[in-house]
Amino acid sequence: MTNNKNPGRVARVCQGVALLVLMGGATAAYSDQPAPDASEIGHATNALLAFQRDGRAAGPALPVLGDTASLSYQRYLESFKHKIPESMGSPVNANGNGSSGGQSSSQSY
Repeated sequence: MTNNKNPGRVARVCQGVALLVLMGGATAAYSDQPAPDASEIGHATNALLAFQRDGRAAGPALPVLGDTASLSYQRYLESFKHKIPESMGSPVNANGNGSSGGQSSSQSY
């Protein structure tokens, strides 16, 4: 008679060991493969950029209707009333804390 109080524990330990052995083999096989050439990676990027540049995969132009178009155009026209700042200030305050971005309050136009 054995003193094994939890027979399921032995099975779980065996499964865990088997999983580790399989993972080790898969990792070793994966690391033996050479890294892809830079030209292979660049080819995919260039193809995606060409799609974007040429508009070959673009959807149909959708109209902006009524009030939305009017408000957008008004906001666009009002943007010319403000001078473009030379810089946007520092993202770090004088006390060393970061800010939420945007212009600092000490900036003048």
